[in-house]
Amino acid sequence: MRVIYLVLGACLVFVSIPMFYDNTDSALWLEKTEAHTFFISSSNRRSLLQENHEMIRQQVEAEEIERVLKLQQLFEESKNICLNGKDPKKWSYEQIVNEFIKGPCAPVILVPGLAGTSLEIEVDCEKLQKESPEVFDSCGWQTCNSWYFWYSKPDTEYRLWISTTTSTVGVIQTSSKDHCFGNLMELKYDSITQKHLETPGIRVTYYGNTPSTQKYNECGLGGIKEMTDDYLIKYMMCDYKGFLNIGDLLKNMGFVSGLLFQAIPYDYRKGIQQSEAKQLIKQSISNLNKITGKKVIILTHSLGSLHTLNVLGEMTKQDKQNSIATIMTMGAPYLGSSKAVRAHLGGDPSFLDTFLGLTVGINYFNQNKAINSASSQVDIYPKTTFFQYLNETWMQDILLRIQQEKDFIDNKTNHVNAISWFPNPTEICTNLTDFKSQCLIHLQDLKDYFIEIGNQKFTAQDINQLLENYTINGTIIQQYYQNHQSNTLNSLQNPEVPFIVLYGGFAQTEYQFKYLKNPQHEVLEKQDFYFPNSTTYAIGDQTVLTSSALTPAIKWIYEHQNGNTNNPVKVIQYCSNYKGPLQLNLYDSTIDGEKLMTQSGYIGLECECLKKGSAITDCKHSCLINDKFVVDLVSQLVRNNQKAIIDKTPFDKNQLEEIVKLCSNLQVR
Repeated sequence: MRVIYLVLGACLVFVSIPMFYDNTDSALWLEKTEAHTFFISSSNRRSLLQENHEMIRQQVEAEEIERVLKLQQLFEESKNICLNGKDPKKWSYEQIVNEFIKGPCAPVILVPGLAGTSLEIEVDCEKLQKESPEVFDSCGWQTCNSWYFWYSKPDTEYRLWISTTTSTVGVIQTSSKDHCFGNLMELKYDSITQKHLETPGIRVTYYGNTPSTQKYNECGLGGIKEMTDDYLIKYMMCDYKGFLNIGDLLKNMGFVSGLLFQAIPYDYRKGIQQSEAKQLIKQSISNLNKITGKKVIILTHSLGSLHTLNVLGEMTKQDKQNSIATIMTMGAPYLGSSKAVRAHLGGDPSFLDTFLGLTVGINYFNQNKAINSASSQVDIYPKTTFFQYLNETWMQDILLRIQQEKDFIDNKTNHVNAISWFPNPTEICTNLTDFKSQCLIHLQDLKDYFIEIGNQKFTAQDINQLLENYTINGTIIQQYYQNHQSNTLNSLQNPEVPFIVLYGGFAQTEYQFKYLKNPQHEVLEKQDFYFPNSTTYAIGDQTVLTSSALTPAIKWIYEHQNGNTNNPVKVIQYCSNYKGPLQLNLYDSTIDGEKLMTQSGYIGLECECLKKGSAITDCKHSCLINDKFVVDLVSQLVRNNQKAIIDKTPFDKNQLEEIVKLCSNLQVR
């Protein structure tokens, strides 16, 4: 009888285990943060991280303290300034908005760039396992049933971008056999509907728009700042910060997310013509106008600048001038980037790095799946602008300035008069501790080739040929390239509102790539990367060349100075401490107390990273928006003393609370 009881007891314990043991990934997770815990799938990775975890953590925490201290003085000076210095903590939303209407600030919209939105993935386990079994298996998942506790079951949500180094769906892989991330990031292109679709069984949205992340939403701001919890990723790069400092600035000044400023998180994998960003930007402009009675200021970074210009192209001139005070773009790839095509040829080495002797990053399979299915890559292909507008006067000015600067560098002349609103090379634009530079624009003639394969060279006019003959997914990419071009972007349509172009023109930036062999053949044969055999560099912000960032501004300034438009355009050179006679102020005049931009021209803006002891990578394309000098510039820009067209908001307390609760600006209809 005792034996029977023992057997029954053992069976009872065995059967009851599933009641207390969850076999989802979360049951095996080893590292935990407030928002997420993550599964460590590699013993090698685990030991390396454990050995260095404390050092990395201390360094990241020290950098966070330094970040706060750098901004401390600015934040003290601007505390609640948009609410006339009044503390909003005990106020209703109605009281806050009405005080903002009387205050000096304009409502603000933030539009991030490519990879500038943190993405969260929701998993429908049964559907994914049934309809996409290869994806399910590639992530190491084995069951959807908690009773089979000895098998791995997926959790309902994961941070997809930027996931931690130890996540099951990790963005950083140490093995070529890790295929989960790419399979989850991939979009399927439907050639009939010409739309990109999710893999059945998964839903990708922005961080903050899922049940487990909703409390971090901040009406969209949570999705475009601090895009990872992982100490290692924070230690290795500054890219993850997104709009962290600018978001903190706005909140410090008294802004309320969803009412007085609006972040625009969007699925950056989708191209401009298919993205939800267009609708979100439009309705945010309209709603902020209605709530505050003031025109908005739009701050954009990288690809977000193209999304915003595309929206302007669908608005009438009167609508734009009635609703938008100013737009400032930062690091905008207006004329594209040759790096986008390189990624489609043989992969992008910038997604790989070396840490503790290991090559880590996004492996070939995952890059191929994620990048080759992301139509947004095509939006930043090199444009044919230099061919298209070759005979225009403003383009001839660009080409003349390029030649004059070459002659100046070769000591052939000191006479540089083309694009005369930009400082002369005889002056110094950057005279910081570790970097001195004359005032050269460093434009590139983008009629030149950007890809060379064997002995054949390809320009922006040859992209279709490149896609057809040298990429493994050329047909699909070509369909999007041919069918979804933005006329507004290709024509460099004048924005018809006061405009600021902030760009970086101080760093070596990849420009031309040479392949000795056909990338298509090499990639197909090896099922691995085939990177360029050599690279030629030019000047830019380490991602975007100066010609790509500045050419539209040069055109628009020409149009303003020649009376074709009343709207001024200012070019702000990041990492310049020029204080010469051509230096303009941010605002040029005041009428009835309101600050106005009336002149087009040049502003030099200092930066942190070129001062002694700082790394130049901290000022690169994806990180410049967090520089304290840029943050200070934003604080000045939003304080334009604009007079509202209403005395108080037309929305009552309950309506405003509902707008914030539902985050109405981000509801896709």
